[in-house]
Amino acid sequence: MQHKKKLKIGLALGSGGAKGLAHIGVIKVLEKNNIPIDYIAGTSIGALVGAYYAIYKDVGKLEKVALSTNWRTALSLLDPSLSGGFVKGVKVEDLIKGWFNGYSFDDLKIALTTVATDLISGQEVDISSGDITKAVRASLSVPLIFQPIKHNDYLLADGGLSNPLPDDIARQMGADIVIAVNLDNKNFDNSLSKNNFPISKTGVRALNIIRYHFAQNCLKSGDIVIEPKVGEVGLAGWNKFFNGQGSKEIINAGEEATEKSLVQIVNLIKERG
Repeated sequence: MQHKKKLKIGLALGSGGAKGLAHIGVIKVLEKNNIPIDYIAGTSIGALVGAYYAIYKDVGKLEKVALSTNWRTALSLLDPSLSGGFVKGVKVEDLIKGWFNGYSFDDLKIALTTVATDLISGQEVDISSGDITKAVRASLSVPLIFQPIKHNDYLLADGGLSNPLPDDIARQMGADIVIAVNLDNKNFDNSLSKNNFPISKTGVRALNIIRYHFAQNCLKSGDIVIEPKVGEVGLAGWNKFFNGQGSKEIINAGEEATEKSLVQIVNLIKERG
């Protein structure tokens, strides 16, 4: 009797600064409903969340870290630099290193690829081996916020510059079904109108419009696209990553969006299984 091959499921976690806490909510619902994750491709904050889950495979532990670290910790990460970025990123890297406890890609419980961008060539650089802390630090190095990081022959910055939603990478890793989490969706601040649009909002709105269209163009291989309703957050939004209440609200948004997609996910698994 011939047995069917077990379906492999890939999770693509997109960029989006503090909005990336919604990824935790997505994972919570998938885990709760026994939907396995075989591959994770992550960009920027998606790389950070994805790496933590790939190391421990414990979403409760991941959520606890996100909710227990208060905003004051963020202040300690600001080690200003006059070269290449406002923040050197050394303290951020030390914080990540503490979370990752010395793990490398070889130690992961789930296969992971992080996405960064080479500032020299402008090309996407996918990392799936070596020092996982360095890989994540490179992936979330928002230009002008964090200094870029030297890696091999590259000068690496935020993966969102080249591939903000790496569903294609999850597919290349071997996934039969790809679940993509798009944080750069069209859930803008709907309290604004042509008669109520302060100039202070123009920059953030313009950036988010660019990110929205870029993410749409990057969607290539996602079978299911989950779009948490988080609203608009600034370029990095790290302050919200260290705000317990704000963090919980963003995590809940990820849960709610995934619950809405759950029937579609389950049916697709049955259809292809």
